[in-house]
Amino acid sequence: MKVEVEQVAGRRMVVRARGVELIVDDTLAAGGPGDGFRPTELLMGALGTCMIGTMINFARNQDISVSNISMTLEDESAEHPERIGDIRAVMRLETDATDRRRAGLERVAAACKIHNTLEHGPEIGFGFEVIE
Repeated sequence: MKVEVEQVAGRRMVVRARGVELIVDDTLAAGGPGDGFRPTELLMGALGTCMIGTMINFARNQDISVSNISMTLEDESAEHPERIGDIRAVMRLETDATDRRRAGLERVAAACKIHNTLEHGPEIGFGFEVIE
């Protein structure tokens, strides 16, 4: 998988992958136009969509009816180093599944690739090139 990030102006950036793009920018309070995502919103959005998508695939494979799925994610900052210190996620859905099958849906959602990545941080290789 390849994702490209390019500065457009100031701290306004475009993120591209597979011919799709989105804007990341500062908030109005920080001097940006406020019409783009913040990096932390992208992270939480990735977590939420991964959890829901993984749970939907499991539900389909197990013939469990799920509908009207939504999720709210909220973060709290931490310092030293500056980072997201806490994420609270709540998934809501309609299902007629038994308690046992509901527990399976919850377990599978919490085992998505992004959740696992955040819990078991990856090695990150970083290069820095100056263009002459």
